[in-house]
Amino acid sequence: MISLNFGSLSSQIGALAANYQELPRHIGKKHMMASMRRAIKAANGVARLRSNTPPVGTRRGRRRKGERRLFTGALRRAVTTRARWIGNNKTGAAVAGLGYKYGMESRKAIWHEFGTTRMAARRMMDQTFHEIRGPVASRLVEELRVGLERAAAELASGKNPGYKG
Repeated sequence: MISLNFGSLSSQIGALAANYQELPRHIGKKHMMASMRRAIKAANGVARLRSNTPPVGTRRGRRRKGERRLFTGALRRAVTTRARWIGNNKTGAAVAGLGYKYGMESRKAIWHEFGTTRMAARRMMDQTFHEIRGPVASRLVEELRVGLERAAAELASGKNPGYKG
């Protein structure tokens, strides 16, 4: 999970976040969250989580000899990235994460991650987090720059003026 807000960061990412703060909030928030989602996708977060989702090493329904039949095709398809704004406009933060879509697949993922009384924990989210942590951090600055350029272009075009009531 990645979390950014407009004011409390330092270094290169903090300078970019300060530039987002100068934009109208509705445009700045939208492009900051999109940049965070793109950073996760660019680091192959979705593909790596799918590959770590059990049963590992099987595709198209084929399983190794002697392996129990597990129905996890839907679980692999449920992998997604999600971004949202938490808090109010001035003190809130953009949060982006990698995980599974809500519903039964989300429950199934929790069972696989932490285990049950009948099933050992697989720790697939933890493993994926450690695999993509570095690539996401290195890609985030570039994606924030791209998002800032797109936000400036959107502001200049006047196509999203916001609420002026």
